[in-house]
Amino acid sequence: MTPEFITTLSKKSASKYRNTSHHDDLISEGVMAASEELNANPQAPENRIYQVISTAQWKFLNVDCLPVTIPFELVRVAKGLGSPEDKRGYSDETIEWAKLICEAPQLDSSLHDEDNESDQAESYERQDLVKDVWDSAKECLTEEEYDLFHMYFDQGHNGEVLGADLNVTRQAINVRIKKSCEKVRKHVVNKKWEL
Repeated sequence: MTPEFITTLSKKSASKYRNTSHHDDLISEGVMAASEELNANPQAPENRIYQVISTAQWKFLNVDCLPVTIPFELVRVAKGLGSPEDKRGYSDETIEWAKLICEAPQLDSSLHDEDNESDQAESYERQDLVKDVWDSAKECLTEEEYDLFHMYFDQGHNGEVLGADLNVTRQAINVRIKKSCEKVRKHVVNKKWEL
């Protein structure tokens, strides 16, 4: 299996979660899990690799991303505020870990570089997506559907104006637009998953 195919499988699996904040992380988790599986079992079939990817992504979202809580008594001990009775039941190693967590900066933006590249990359991705949508609309819609799609989205005509021009109701126009949007969406998605 090629790395591109593994990445495609991972993207496909990640898309089912509809989690935009962790999407790239989900893809990375899937690729790493698939690589580990292929190192252990080079002859693993595609469905096994997909299962490993899906399981790793599920674990990432439902286990690894959960917030960690520390008992209040342990926080007091870690910050040096607790009494000797608060220490009972906690090992020295646990207290050291709690000190590390309590002393760590929480979302201190001064520690992070400003990321201008991702904004530019997102802009290019949006431009590519818009281009893909219009290309797909030309490919999959009939001439009449494309004209309606173009007038609605590119020229900004609303359902009432288009309905008056075509002698149909606004609701009929909205139904046509909705069907066209669904056709275009499916076409865009199918083009992206072609290998």
